[in-house]
Amino acid sequence: MEYLSQGELLAGITQEPWGLARNELIQAAEQGKDVTAFRDRLARLSPHDDKDLLALYEEILAAPVPADWPWFEASDLTGVLAALPSDPRPARIPDRLVDRVHGAWFGRIIGNMVGKPVELGPTRATIRAYLRSAGAYPLTDYVPYEDGADLGGLGLLGPEFWFPGATRGRVHGSVRDDDVDYTILGLHLLETYGTDYTTWDVAHEWLSRFPVYQVFTAERATYQNLVREIPLDRAGEHHNPYREWIGALIRADIFGYAAAGDPRRAAVLAHRDAILSHRANGVYGEMWAAALIASAFTAATAEESLLTSLEHLPARSRLAAELHTVLADHRAGLSWEQAMDRLDARWPDMSFVHTINNAGALAAAILWGGGDFTTTVGLAVQAGLDTDSIGATAGSWAGAHQGFAALPARFVDPLEDLCRSGVFGFGESAISGYADRTLALITSAAAG
Repeated sequence: MEYLSQGELLAGITQEPWGLARNELIQAAEQGKDVTAFRDRLARLSPHDDKDLLALYEEILAAPVPADWPWFEASDLTGVLAALPSDPRPARIPDRLVDRVHGAWFGRIIGNMVGKPVELGPTRATIRAYLRSAGAYPLTDYVPYEDGADLGGLGLLGPEFWFPGATRGRVHGSVRDDDVDYTILGLHLLETYGTDYTTWDVAHEWLSRFPVYQVFTAERATYQNLVREIPLDRAGEHHNPYREWIGALIRADIFGYAAAGDPRRAAVLAHRDAILSHRANGVYGEMWAAALIASAFTAATAEESLLTSLEHLPARSRLAAELHTVLADHRAGLSWEQAMDRLDARWPDMSFVHTINNAGALAAAILWGGGDFTTTVGLAVQAGLDTDSIGATAGSWAGAHQGFAALPARFVDPLEDLCRSGVFGFGESAISGYADRTLALITSAAAG
């Protein structure tokens, strides 16, 4: 099936009739709907047949899910909580909290920077080939790039999209990226509104602090819906075929930090954020990632952290099934490459920025990384999906798990403790300052 091109992804086009129809068709197929006739109709249309494309989109959206569809798909918090174990493991108080929170913040930014040069479409095979040609496989540092180097079929638009400030030897502070912007905005949200923040508070902060062309896919669709005064409870559904893509998952980490050691609380905190723009597995993805990060502060091993995170995810969801499959492959002794071959074979037609396949690759990086920061980040990026996003979450998890003191200097020093952001009011700030503010949040919550 056809997806957004790299150019469209860069431009953030999400709501033109052609994109609506073709991506809702993919979403419908993933929900088990019979899309054969719709696919044939789409093939006969031109990208300029706006009226017919909109009509097709509405028909695809209205098509029923099969009566025997076995998967849990509710999005409301009451329904989701009813599908979770009622007695999750009790919250635990992390040790070395200062070190771990600093590790999480620096780890997230490092992982994002490592993945950023190869985020727009290169496959696992082409990333592997390029890194081997550069003597950098497996990846243990920022991605290398020399001026005029052969990109080796990576499928990028050109060297100008190699983000010169994110490659080895060229890093001087972080480059701006939405994966980090959302973590910063989430910190501001919790500082401003507290842990009782509402979904409307999230919407207000988006509109106040994000330029619209700095958000993408589901977030762009939701942003435009809010501007058009679509009701808040429908803003994440209207003209949004990206509602199960990775955009909510990348916003999760701050809720895991704020609820360090308490995964259920982290998941519930994340739901109010996720529901603004996502539904079903898109929502579960953020709840799961928040629980995963919260568990990283206290879990003894990578597998324990993943098992804990699964307690905060509906067991009959497609996302849970994928994560259990990855866990089974790890327990069966498969290599990371074998497990990733199997993952790619399970989802051959899925967007490389979908929640389910990326969550599977993230879980694999954590399991096969075994708690080592460099290996965990490297595997997430080498997976060749949404490399900067899952690289960031992998780095966040490993930084929280191991602590700042365990992060290699070759990653930390080039950042110069400087984070650049597109969030209004937060253009350039100290990374350590964000960590200190997060610690103040945690301390305040504990005292309250």
